[in-house]
Amino acid sequence: MRQPMTSLLIIDPQYDFYDVPVNEQFTLDSEHQEKTIAPALPVPGSWNDSQRLASFIEKQQQSIHSIVVTLDSHNEYDIAHAIYWQNKSGEHPAPFTLISHQDIADGIWLPTKPELLEHVLAYTQSLEQAGKYSLIIWPTHCVMGSAGHKVVAPIQAAIQRWEQQTNTQHISISKGENPHTEHYGGCEAEYPLADDKNTQFDPQLVELVKQNDHVFISGQALSHCVASTVEQMVEKLSSEEIKKLTILIDTTSPVAGFEQQAEAFIDKMSQIGVNILTSSNL
Repeated sequence: MRQPMTSLLIIDPQYDFYDVPVNEQFTLDSEHQEKTIAPALPVPGSWNDSQRLASFIEKQQQSIHSIVVTLDSHNEYDIAHAIYWQNKSGEHPAPFTLISHQDIADGIWLPTKPELLEHVLAYTQSLEQAGKYSLIIWPTHCVMGSAGHKVVAPIQAAIQRWEQQTNTQHISISKGENPHTEHYGGCEAEYPLADDKNTQFDPQLVELVKQNDHVFISGQALSHCVASTVEQMVEKLSSEEIKKLTILIDTTSPVAGFEQQAEAFIDKMSQIGVNILTSSNL
């Protein structure tokens, strides 16, 4: 009898999204130096989420056949970071500023590179017409090569022990490297660009579901990158395939202020057949 194939998908389990304890130390591999982490965009409750997920991986070690990790990967210069934008006085927007299509049309916020005006007008118009997340300026986060881009220690250690016990390598998927479009979901950017295939739909995660009997989902943040990734996946899955998905609800949390969006997402997924379980109930 064939053993059920099970995969674990962990979305953006990186230091910049975790409310790391103040005294938590981090070793930079390249420098062999310890430094205290100052997360750029800590999600409340996420450090405890990481402990529960690490425990889940340890307990289910022999039952998990593959682990896939998405990594939010940005440049300092990014459409969702302040330096991409300026007002008429040359000032950059504060974190959590919302920039609408009308704001750009009215000249309230403009790209620091004037030649990108046509792009950002089309970009924001597309977001608004499709009912996607509004363009928000996040604190500069998950910059490639920074400490905040790395996977948090509890989850990283659990993955490494899983690799040692199963003789299997986990898979990493990078997203967000193009500075001209936001990339919440693991399948495609908010505004796919014709000249960059890495922003266009990638069937990898959909195939992961098709090739497995069960796919557990965790990561940060529930309100944004987890929600967006799962929504992109279920659009391409049959009703029977959707039933293979289980969100480990006690290992993921919403960005502060976006709790209602997270609840609406969970309600919607539950209604279409996605399983919503706590890691301890399995």
